[in-house]
Amino acid sequence: MSIAIHKKTPETKFANKGRISATRPIHVAEDLSWNYGKDVIVYDVRKVTPYVSYYIVASAQNDRRLRALVSAAEESLYDNYYDLHHKEGRNGSTWILLDAKQVVIQLFTEDMRREVDFDSLYADCPHKVVEAKSEPKYRKRKRPESQRQA
Repeated sequence: MSIAIHKKTPETKFANKGRISATRPIHVAEDLSWNYGKDVIVYDVRKVTPYVSYYIVASAQNDRRLRALVSAAEESLYDNYYDLHHKEGRNGSTWILLDAKQVVIQLFTEDMRREVDFDSLYADCPHKVVEAKSEPKYRKRKRPESQRQA
């Protein structure tokens, strides 16, 4: 006689709900997942708030990964034709917000995400858990001549 013990793993912690048809927020989330973002979720909040269309929430294992994730998020926003409007949280923060008007990215360390429990606020909204199995490939925005690397 064997007893199966089911533990909550990161793969089963969150589940998809509803449908998100917009591709650009999904592309940003795929980039975050590919760059070691954990539990990356896109929330469609258009029916809840008039100011934001999508929240993208991701976790990082530690502060260093969080900084790398912020950098990847800024680049991904640019590549997907979103202009970064505002950034909150710097110098040792464990919660960073990137506001691109229609899309807001919330980046946490794992401990802070559990403490804030941001996901429970929008659990009723349509959302998609994104996990990049391979490097995301989509048409990226071309850099201005002054920003191109030789």
